[in-house]
Parts: sequence; C-alpha cells; structure tokens
Amino acid sequence: MSSSLAMVEALLQEFHQPATPNIRKREIETELIAFRGQTSAWQISLQVAASIDTNPYLWFFSTSTLEHWISRRWTHLTANEKTLLRETLWNTYANLSVANVPRRQRDTFAQLIALIGKREFPDDHPNYIVHCLELVRSEKFVLGITLLRITSEEVLSNRDCVTTERQSYFHSCISMCIPEILDLLTKYLIITVYHINEKDIHSLSNTLVDYALTTSLPNDNQLSSSVLELLTCIQHLVSWTRTELISEYFLMSILDLAQWRATQPDIPLAALSVLNELMYLQKPLPHALTVMTGVNGLLEQHNSTKHQSEIYTDKFRELLRLYTDRYWSKMVQQNELLESFLKSLYCFTITKNGALDFMEKLEIWSPIIKGLTLSSKQNRYNDVLYQLVVEIMRRILFEFNKSELELLDNELIEENTQTEWQQFLSQCIECIALVGESRPNAVFAQVSAHWSRPHVYLLSLENDLDNGKLYDLGRKLKCQTFNEHLRDLSTVCQAVVRLSPLLDANSPEVGAEVTSQLKLLSENLLTLLKFFTSNKVATLNLDKSTFQTDFDYLYAQILMALRSILPMSINLKCDVIHSLFDALSVILLPGNITVAPIVAISGSQLLLCISTVIRPKRLLETLFVTQLMQAGPKLTYLPRQAITNICISIIGYLALPWKTIEEQQQDCTSRCNHLCEYVKCQSQNFLELDAQASISKISSIMPTTLSIFSEVVEYFKDSCNTTKDMLAIAFRPVITKALMLFNNFGISNNAISISAGEFSLSILRSLLNQFGAQFIKDMITLYITVSSREQLSLNQLAVLEKILQMFQLVVQQPGNTWTTMLPSILSFTIEQVLPFVHQHDNSLVDGTDLSSVVYTLFDCVLLHKWQYFYKPHVQYNGSLLHTSSDNLHPEHFMAILNAYGQVLVSGNDPNLVRKVLLSMQTVNERWRLFQRALFQDSLLASFQRALINRLLSGEGSLHFDLLANVLYAMGQVDNLKLRESFLTAGFPVNPKHLDVICLSTDIPTFSQKLSQLIQDAHSLHLTQT
Repeated sequence: MSSSLAMVEALLQEFHQPATPNIRKREIETELIAFRGQTSAWQISLQVAASIDTNPYLWFFSTSTLEHWISRRWTHLTANEKTLLRETLWNTYANLSVANVPRRQRDTFAQLIALIGKREFPDDHPNYIVHCLELVRSEKFVLGITLLRITSEEVLSNRDCVTTERQSYFHSCISMCIPEILDLLTKYLIITVYHINEKDIHSLSNTLVDYALTTSLPNDNQLSSSVLELLTCIQHLVSWTRTELISEYFLMSILDLAQWRATQPDIPLAALSVLNELMYLQKPLPHALTVMTGVNGLLEQHNSTKHQSEIYTDKFRELLRLYTDRYWSKMVQQNELLESFLKSLYCFTITKNGALDFMEKLEIWSPIIKGLTLSSKQNRYNDVLYQLVVEIMRRILFEFNKSELELLDNELIEENTQTEWQQFLSQCIECIALVGESRPNAVFAQVSAHWSRPHVYLLSLENDLDNGKLYDLGRKLKCQTFNEHLRDLSTVCQAVVRLSPLLDANSPEVGAEVTSQLKLLSENLLTLLKFFTSNKVATLNLDKSTFQTDFDYLYAQILMALRSILPMSINLKCDVIHSLFDALSVILLPGNITVAPIVAISGSQLLLCISTVIRPKRLLETLFVTQLMQAGPKLTYLPRQAITNICISIIGYLALPWKTIEEQQQDCTSRCNHLCEYVKCQSQNFLELDAQASISKISSIMPTTLSIFSEVVEYFKDSCNTTKDMLAIAFRPVITKALMLFNNFGISNNAISISAGEFSLSILRSLLNQFGAQFIKDMITLYITVSSREQLSLNQLAVLEKILQMFQLVVQQPGNTWTTMLPSILSFTIEQVLPFVHQHDNSLVDGTDLSSVVYTLFDCVLLHKWQYFYKPHVQYNGSLLHTSSDNLHPEHFMAILNAYGQVLVSGNDPNLVRKVLLSMQTVNERWRLFQRALFQDSLLASFQRALINRLLSGEGSLHFDLLANVLYAMGQVDNLKLRESFLTAGFPVNPKHLDVICLSTDIPTFSQKLSQLIQDAHSLHLTQT
C-alpha cells in the first residue's frame, strides 16, 4: 500500500511541476486513472483522506478517487466495505476542526457523505438525517449545516450514476424530513435575529425557541460565519421544498436579517439572496401580508440609511423588481400598504447613485405602471406617476443632471449595438411611454415643456449669425454647454417621437389642447429645420469637431420628430408640405453642402412618410419631386439606405392609390406610364448591359441597381393588386435583363448570380401572381438549367441558397399549377445540391445555412405538396377523405426521408436536427406520415433506432421533448416494432419497464417513463465501466 501511495504522490508532484511537458502530463493522467481502477485504490485513498494535513495534491486526488468509487463502483463493494467507508468518513468529518480546516475540504468531505447517503438512506442508513441534525445541534453547528446544504443539493442533482427510481426515492424520503428540518432552522433564525439585534434571547417564549440551541450558535466572533452557512443552506432548501411549510416566524426572521448592517455586511446580503430565491419560485408563498409589510420596512430602512454597499443595493434592487412583479395583484388590494410603498419606492428611485442605477430602478416600476393602467384605482395614484415622469426628464437632461450624464460612454464599440448613453436614454423614454399609454396627452405635455430652453438657445445662435455677432457666436459654439443644449433638444425630440403615436387628438376633453400643442411643436420644429438647412453654421470658418456629431444627431432627430407628428397634424399637412420640401431639397438634391449620413437617411424617411402615408395628390407637380426624379442615378453621394427610401417614395407615390380620391380619379394609366419611365431612368445603365459588356462593368452596375430594386419591390409586398400590377409592368424589363445576364454568365460569377437571385427572390415574394405561372416556371427552369451546366463549388453557396428559397416559395403556392415543377425542383435538389451539402457540411462555416435551406425546402414539399406523393380519393366516407395507399413518386419520397434519417444518425448541427424532428412531427400530424405503408415497411424501424440512439447520445437531452413526441407517434403505429427497436439498441432493463413505455397511451406518461429509462441506461453504463 505504501509503495502505491508513494508512486501516486510522486506522479502528482511531477504533474504539477511547471516544467513538465504536456505529453508527459497525459501519460501521468493515464497512470493515475489506472491506479483509480485498482481494487485497493479506495482503501488507500480513504487512509489519505482521513489525514487532513496530507499533501493537498494527494488529498484531493484521494477524495476524487473515493467519489469515483462511490458514484460508479458502489455496487462492487461488499456490505462490510461500504460500512467501513461510511463510518470512517462520518467519524473523520465529525471530528474536523471548523476553525482550522478550509471550507473547501469541509465541503468535499460532506459531498462524499451525501453521495453515500443518496445510495443508503433510509434503507441501509436510516439515521442519516438524524445524525445530520445532531451535528447541527452540537458545537459542530457549521459541519451539520454544511452537510445539510450539500444533502439538499444532492436531492436536486440528477447524476447519471444514480437511477431515476433511486433519485425519486431519495427525494421523497428527504422531503418527509423537511418539516422537522425547517422547524429547527427557524429556531436558529430566531436566535440569530436576537443575537444580531443584541436582545435577550430568554425574553422569548420557550415554545418559539429551544434555549439549548444557543450553545451551538453562540453570540461570539464566529457568529457571522455560522449565520452565513445557515442562510446559504436555507437558500438552497427553499428552492425545492413545499412553500406551505414556511412559517411566518421564518419569513419575519429572514426579513429582519435582510436589513443593512454596516458592521456585518455579509449577513444582509445572504438574507437578500434567500428572499430573492423565494421570489423566483413559481409557487405561491404563504403569509403575503407579512412579506409585503416586511419589504415595505426594508425599503423605508434603505431610504433612511446611508453608505450601503454597492452589492447590497444591487441585490435589494433585484428583490424589489421581483417583488413588484409577483405581488402587484396583492398590493393593489391593500391601499395603505400600496400608498406607503409607492412613496418609498419613489424616494428610492430618485436617490442619485449613477445613471445606470437609475435605469435599472425604472424596471421595478414596469409592473406597477402596467397594473395601475388596468386597475380601477389608477387615478388615485396619478400624482406619483406624473412625479416619476418629471424625475425621468430631469435625469435625462444635461440641464438638471450633468454630473451623471457626462460619465456615460457614448462611443460605439460594435455595430448594431447601442452606446451606454443611448441605452440609458432609450430605457428612460420607454418608461415615460409606458406611463403615457394610459395618459398620453398629459405626459406629452410634460415632455414638451422641456423644449423651450434649448430651443431658445439655438435661436440665439441664429440671431448672432444674422446680426454679425461672430465673436459671441464663436464663444458659444466652443463652450461645453453648446453640446449639452444640442443633446437636451435631441432627447426631447426623441421622447416626442416615441410619444406621438400614443396621442389622442380626437378626444372630446383634450383634443383641442393636443391639436394646439402639436401645432406649436410643429412650428418650432420647422423653425429649427430652416436654421439647420440654411447651413449657416457649416459655412463658418471654425473647428466643428467638438460639436459636429451632436449637431448632426439633433438635425436627424428634428426630421424624425416631424415625421412622427406629421400624420396627426392636419394643419401641417395642408400648410407646410412645401416648406418641408424646401428643406428636403437642401438635404437630398445634388449641388448642396453634403450632409451627414444620419441626416440624409432621416430626410429620406420623412419623404417616405409624406409619399406613402400622407399621399397628397399633387406631389408630382412640385419642383422638388420633379428634380428628385430627374436626378435618378446621380444620387450616389447619398447613403444607400437614403437612395432606397427616395426610390420607394417616388414609386410609392406613383403606384399607391391617393387617399380620399375616388377610384375613377386615380389616373392609374398615366401614373403607370410615369412609373415605367422612372424605373427605366433609374435602371438605364443596367438595361444597356449586354453579352458584350465586360464582366467588371456588369459586376459594378448590376449588384447596386438590383439590390435597391429588391428592397423597393419587397416594400410593396402587402399592397393592393392594382399597385402590384403597375409594379409588375414597370419591373418586367429589369427582371428579364437580370435573367438574360444570369443565363449568359452562369453561377460562376458571384456578383452577377447573387444579385440576379436576390432580385428574382423579391419578385417571387411580392409579385408572383402578377408575373403569371408561365413566366415563373420559365424563370425557375432557367435557374435549374444554368446551375446544372457546371460543377457546384464552394463559392456558389450564397446563390444556391437563394435558388432553393425560390423553390420554397413556388412549392408553398396553393393549387396544382405549381406541382408540375416539383420533378425538376426535387431532382436538382436531391441529385446535385444534397450531395454537395453532405460533402462539404463538415468543412464549411456556411454549409449549415445551405443545409438548413435544403431541409426547409423538403419540409415545404411534404407539407404543401403532399398530393405529389399521394393522390387523394374524393369518395366521402363518414367524415374523412381518404388518400390512396400507393406512393406516386417513391424515389423522391424515399430520398427526402433518407436525408432526414441521415441528419438524425450523424448530424452535428443541433438546429438541423431540431428542424428535421419538427418537420416529421408536423407532417405526421397533418398527413399521417407514419401510417403510410411505404414508411412502415421501409423506414419505421430504422427511424425508431435512429431516434433511440440520438436519445442516448450526449445531446439527447437537448431535443428530448421533440424526440419523445416523434418516437411516441411512431410507437402508436406499431408498438411491437418500437419494443424491438429498444432491445436492438441494447437497453439492459426490465422488460416490464419497456412494456410500460411501448404501451403508453398518452405522451406525458411516455415522456416520463422514457426519461427514466434513458437515465437508468446512462447510470448502468457508468457503473459498469
């Protein structure tokens, strides 16, 4: 024994030497694993583990060896060996010195004892819990509480090395002891409260507390660490025990301990963790009034106490968020409690502790605001909500909160993300909007009231410019307050944009007031817009780098604010459209000072709103729109999104019906001609391309033109048929040219093939019926023919994906017209694309995207074109329409399902596995796939084995519900085959258990028994290896 121990110790020392190479470390690992498997390994390890002062490397290796033997080789030990192992561990643990032994080693010992208890309690070790509680009551309180906590953890731990039957039995046996355990822990909580608050414990009735327990939890310098262990244990216990067992004294004690105490900061943190755990439970908690009163007391104490730690404030904020979400329905029934809570919560919210802290505090208000909106008592608490809006506005404006706002980071780290400043602003404005949903007009007035100060400041700049006060102007522009005024005005504009859709201008009570507010705001916005479009600041000879970003952002926000109130302001529609066009001409037309991209995009969005939402009849007669149409392809200096918006605006005006104009006066013929001319003008360079054009020229023109047209066509996807008819006429030359170029150059050139595929896909999504079946069939045939001319390669993944998406759209169309295309679609996909996917799926990052599209297409074929495989009979029999049993295209049917089976057998992409399982489940529910003779005879047994093997694999739990559902549906077709499949998979289980699964008549029973079977199979495998 000593030689083996010396060898292990030497190996461990060598392994942890920095100079030991990785190859040697792997060899050492192999030798240590071999030692662990020796029959004497557990006895040697037990001897080492009992000696706490041993080399730490050797000690932890020995305890891990013991864990291996307990977890995986327990059945290999004799009864005497089990008793020796248990008694040695218990005796060693009970004699540990709490003060001298590190917590990690205590936890390791407790873990080993709990693992044995999980296998022996109560049959072979009936006194396990009794010994735990005796240890708690003794002077080794910490050891007892630690063992109790780890035992609780084992109750929830689903280790593969324990059968589900044993796990369930252990859970139920420990549950029977919980009333006694909670009663004891409640008494310790009461003692703790009296010790912490320095009260005489003997003043309590002996019915509430056992005075003898004070000896195991003395009021000395170890109290804090003991209480932390107690609260940590309680936190885990309450996560799974029945909540009705929790007493009122238990809750009162936890709430008391959760109060901030600067001398013992760790205790309130641990108590808050217990409360948060209770709030997270999806079970009703008893003694609601006690909880509500206690949380109110905590909130009042928090408001009156200073210098809480940041961690405590974070946890307390989390408690309030969980509490308001869970207890709102009960709070609203207690008027006095609610009123007190809202006042205290408001004081808590407005306490300055940083902008991000304030943002997170606003989350607490969300369930309250929503609840008050639905409550009949909402008017009673209007004042506190209006005060909250006032406070939010003060916190997001530099005028009132410069100290916090200037600390927020406004630098964009990654694209498509928000800066710290933007995130703070967005969430604050969303909270204002939440209040505004039930009180839109009043909240809008509160927000608009903050307009005047920064507005007047900007007007003073214009006045300085007009009066030649360039020195005063330069001083203002260089001052930091200029940026702050810009940001404040941007903030108000952003809030206006968010609140405008909520306004009710038709309200009989306040409609006139809202209209007046909108009119005043519109005038102010237009005044500012004229100042910005005058470009007076841009022409100044001074350094603008310090304010240019904020200046441009405000410029864009003014345009967005105008866009948001435009549909609601009748006066603005009638009187100021031309003024807006004057401003937009400065922003969008060539020949002017180039504006920032964000301004150009906002201007194009305003134009889009006028064109597609307002839709004035005489738009084409305005000089600005005429110039914009004539500019056509010359707008390349604008951002691509702005160019697209302009194109949509003009096409929308020409194709969408004018509002409030009768159909006879819509002048569709003339407008269609204008539309064709405009599209021709926009695509002139593209339409002039032919086979003689150089590839570089085509590659530079085609993607740019067609990408914009793709967005344009898809924008009108849900428009009326009249509009779509006009678009089809206008874009027919464009799609024809795109297909011609694709035919000429094939799929080898990505720029040409991808742009053609993207535009064709947009045509199919939006204008399929308008182009007609024959045109679409010819287009699909062309794509198949061209793609089949040459060998598929890796750089064609993107265009292949688009072609398959086209197939999918065609397959989803109702009726038999499109069924005639299925043979060529499926032949191309199965014979060319599917082998390509299988060949490259493991070596390509993009391969899984193509795979996903392939299997989505297969799913669409099975769901939407089932008649391609099975011809329905029209005979009426009872309430069912029967389909024929003969498969019309077995080669394609079998190819699709074999591809499904391949994914289940060897697929590495979990998303693809899920897609296949969902498809099989849906197809079976709609068309009874599993009952078809061809499936039963050729595929059923193979699929059952594949599903069972997938369940047994590492990621089986990831798709367990879907796998169980599909397997259950197959078992309903033939439960004998299902039983054979389980036996073929090598399940060494009781046949009676297998019969229960295979004969289950409902999915919950089947899933539960299947889960147990899988876990037992894993357990048996682990304990036998």
